[in-house]
Amino acid sequence: MRRFYDNQPFQLNVAVELSENTSHHISRVLRMRLDDELIVFNGVGGEWHAKIASIGKRQVQIVPLHFIDIERTPSCPVHLALPLIKGERMDYALQKATELGAASFQLLNTEHTDVRLAGERLEKRMTHWQQVVISACEQCGMNRVPEVHTPLNLSAYLQQPHQGLKLIAHPGEQPLAATALQSCSEIHLLSGPEGGFSGAELSQASSSGFQPFALGQRILRAETAASALLAAIWMARGE
Repeated sequence: MRRFYDNQPFQLNVAVELSENTSHHISRVLRMRLDDELIVFNGVGGEWHAKIASIGKRQVQIVPLHFIDIERTPSCPVHLALPLIKGERMDYALQKATELGAASFQLLNTEHTDVRLAGERLEKRMTHWQQVVISACEQCGMNRVPEVHTPLNLSAYLQQPHQGLKLIAHPGEQPLAATALQSCSEIHLLSGPEGGFSGAELSQASSSGFQPFALGQRILRAETAASALLAAIWMARGE
């Protein structure tokens, strides 16, 4: 059954108009019809089984039929700090990390980050990237939408307070003990840019309490590393 995110409250048997973007996708792109059934969620947990009550030129109205109290978000939130990546590879990194259960994304500028965005161009990309995450949630079954935060310089990110286990991925380091992952309740995961972290950045991260580790001796692409790291964490935790 098709799933759609719409940022508004839903109530049992109370008809509601969906947002313009969601309505357009349902009526113009998917060509769904009156009385077709669908799933809607608003990002606060759970989802609603609903049906289409009316289809207008700009608005689709649905009626929630019953609430499904299901939680697909991993029990340990992993907040992923991800340097900006060129082109569609950034979309891929966000999409796959969302599918693998990332709780939030903090975008970063590092010494070896090749992408530099500001002003209107940055605003447009942020809107686009948040939509990439929403679409990934609709596809994979996640009911809570990770927020994509505006890029920070790595030094500013490291100065923020971070609760729980703090990890920085760097090729050549030792693997992380599974026991460290199994006992934590929250993880802040720092993944590297396309050119890798500089020595000064690694030293600063270590001084800020980030523990270096590696999946192995291979150097993964920036867009691949994030999803590989998340998959390894869930495997170690048995989730």
